[in-house]
Amino acid sequence: MLAPRKTLWSTPAAVVAEAESLLSPLTSSDVVYDVGCGDARVLVGLASSFPEVPRLVGVEIDEARSEQAKANVKEAGLEDRISVINENALCLDYEAATAVFLYLVPRGLRIIKPYLTSTRWDLWPYSLVPRSLLKSATVKVVTYMSGLPGVEPKRRVNVEVPHQEGSGWPVYYYELERRGGVDMKKVAILVAGLATAAGALLKGRDRALK
Repeated sequence: MLAPRKTLWSTPAAVVAEAESLLSPLTSSDVVYDVGCGDARVLVGLASSFPEVPRLVGVEIDEARSEQAKANVKEAGLEDRISVINENALCLDYEAATAVFLYLVPRGLRIIKPYLTSTRWDLWPYSLVPRSLLKSATVKVVTYMSGLPGVEPKRRVNVEVPHQEGSGWPVYYYELERRGGVDMKKVAILVAGLATAAGALLKGRDRALK
């Protein structure tokens, strides 16, 4: 279980606003995920604040909650940009995600963390490609209430919520690194270096034969 199910807590509006601030800027090249999206309020907020983002994805295992999320997305007129998946979050691939929002219990954050940084380049046969030839990709992550275990946040902000006046609840911002695709510039440099070395060896051989 990634999120508590006895009581379904929704993300306060003040936290949604803080998440938007921390994840900014988001552009047309971004894909946003909310794992445990509830009623999709975070996705709707992000889609409204960043109209250039073409794709936002909510993952919600609770069927009734996912239907509510879909209804809210439809009401907001954002069906062409936001999709809600009624599925176990651990059955999905997050390689396309460039920004992620998480309101999960600490155990859920510990379990989901490696999924956010895993890509095809970590799997055979792609893993045979030297890391030095791969691009480095960054995933922006915001968590609410609990932080990612074993990772130092770039920022931590305490947000006061209306239903608990005077209390500040933490929102964390992270930038996680993962393997991207092949960097063709690095490949070209490597090939040029190998070609130069091979040419030098051949010239040396020719001199020796003379």
